[in-house]
Amino acid sequence: MEYILQTDNLSKVYGTKTVLDHVSIHVPKKSIYGLVGKNGAGKTTLMRIICGLTQQSEGSYTLQGKSNGDAVRNNMGMLIEKPGIYEHMTALENLRYFSLLFGLQSQDYRKILEMVGLQNAEKKKARQFSLGMKQRLGIAISLLGNPDFLILDEPINGLDPEGVYEMRKMLETLNRENGTTIMIASHILSELYKLATDYAIIEGGCLIDEFSKETLEHACSSGVRVTVEPEYLQDAKTLIASRYPDVRCEVLSNQSLHLHEKINPADLNQFLVENKVRVCGLGTNEEDIEKFFVEKLSGGQAV
Repeated sequence: MEYILQTDNLSKVYGTKTVLDHVSIHVPKKSIYGLVGKNGAGKTTLMRIICGLTQQSEGSYTLQGKSNGDAVRNNMGMLIEKPGIYEHMTALENLRYFSLLFGLQSQDYRKILEMVGLQNAEKKKARQFSLGMKQRLGIAISLLGNPDFLILDEPINGLDPEGVYEMRKMLETLNRENGTTIMIASHILSELYKLATDYAIIEGGCLIDEFSKETLEHACSSGVRVTVEPEYLQDAKTLIASRYPDVRCEVLSNQSLHLHEKINPADLNQFLVENKVRVCGLGTNEEDIEKFFVEKLSGGQAV
């Protein structure tokens, strides 16, 4: 596997306090890499080191296979803590200003604003923006220069549900359509689960675990929940009984079924679709996902 970022025993000490303790992570190219941890766990410190905003006390890291240094950050965008925007400027003026500041050639500013959903607010002063719009503008600034790697620290903090949903869809689009690798730190487990493809859990400055979404779902799955259009519920139940005769299938609602075994969701979906059942969704139990993270953070072992 090819990695865009690898750290080797990164540590950071302030006085007598160790805030990052020999952390080694591996961020696959074109992934969405979620840093999970409580407030104060060391997530922001790790990001600040990678972004060149502070110096590590020990250890090293590579970006795009090259050792740490300012030159390797040319293709990297970042939003650490709150957006550093000029509120007396419009969205368009902010992008033009930061483009000059970064020494970048002329950019397609309107395309960047469209990517973050601010195409209708380019002439609006940033002081009139909602918190979500300011976050979007901060991400737009980080996208100047078309970076391969985007580092975002708590970008959904303080957003309302609609803002969180729109932010998630925007980041998914950047990753899927542009191939942008995204590292995102958050303590909101449900949102990271919906977004990330890979995870690292950090607690007390230490790396607790690092794993893919597939590994997470396999570890947590107590079965599969399938949702179909209501008129197909009975057909789905009959088909599942014929395909998986030894699996207990429970009806949860007029359109949801729970299979109490770890079966391959992709195979189940293909089977139902081939038999003309309209499938609305397949997934694992999110309560099990949350329990997995909480047990990891508390030092327990997920089953």
